[in-house]
Amino acid sequence: MSKEQYCSPHPAHAPLLLAAVCARWKSIATSTGDLWSSLNFQKSSLAENDTELLLLWLERSGSRPFSLRLVLEPAQSQPSASLTAFLSTVFDHLTRFTSLVICVEGPCPVLAESKSQILILQELSLDVEWDDLTVTQLLCNQFRSSAMKSLTYVNFRGFRSDSSPRLDHDWTNVTRLYLAHEMSVMECGWILSQCRRVCEARFELVGYWGESSTDPLILAPMPLEYLRQLEISSLEDLSPLFNAFNSHSLHAMRISLPRSADPWPHIPFIDWIQRTGCRLQELRICGPVTEEECAEIALIAGIYPTVSDAPGM
Repeated sequence: MSKEQYCSPHPAHAPLLLAAVCARWKSIATSTGDLWSSLNFQKSSLAENDTELLLLWLERSGSRPFSLRLVLEPAQSQPSASLTAFLSTVFDHLTRFTSLVICVEGPCPVLAESKSQILILQELSLDVEWDDLTVTQLLCNQFRSSAMKSLTYVNFRGFRSDSSPRLDHDWTNVTRLYLAHEMSVMECGWILSQCRRVCEARFELVGYWGESSTDPLILAPMPLEYLRQLEISSLEDLSPLFNAFNSHSLHAMRISLPRSADPWPHIPFIDWIQRTGCRLQELRICGPVTEEECAEIALIAGIYPTVSDAPGM
């Protein structure tokens, strides 16, 4: 959902505005659950009564699926009691949510793990501070059950694979996937291999803190027949991904190799094109690719890539 699709808790906006017109309008508005089925908080900090507003929205929305967007900026040095109470309430009512967006530019509070089972969540977006993993850890722990089969959209930003739990929940029905995450190319490939229905995927592999290995990296083949758009930014060699790709339906690809010491994985890329017969309509490369390699790509793939220098080169 875009932020325009969420209801504002401001008294000058619906539904609070409608409920303030007169007694009859208030009766109609408060009994119309669809008016209260979404809520948007975008502010510098939460007030004490914001949790009460959330509870009011949840109550008046009745049994309808609920969507919440929480964006807090700028960063605060310590999580407030209001934020702790608000997020605790969110966790206590997770079974109601179909869409959940949390973006906190500052420390998140430590919360007790909820016993509720997520049953209907379809869209999930988490953007938290790099060194504060509590919210992501708790949510990932919730996502390990088969109840997560309803999830179709995932956007995770701001946590590390060496500190957070492995993202091994059910990816079966995910069609849009965006991860900005300190993980390896191997983990990226493992997640992609689980998303058999993914149509759009974007990975910002901003670094990997795990142990390095001198052994060659080998990924199992990935039959991604629905994948149409792929964007990857990585500090690691992407050859294992191209060697495992088995997607012939890809239309757009954007590859960025910022400050990478590895060359452009030209041979694995060409092998993938020849193996699948993929006909790209858009190809953008930010990294160390030569004119000769671009010419060969154009000859084999039928498209000349748009090339730019990677930052720091």
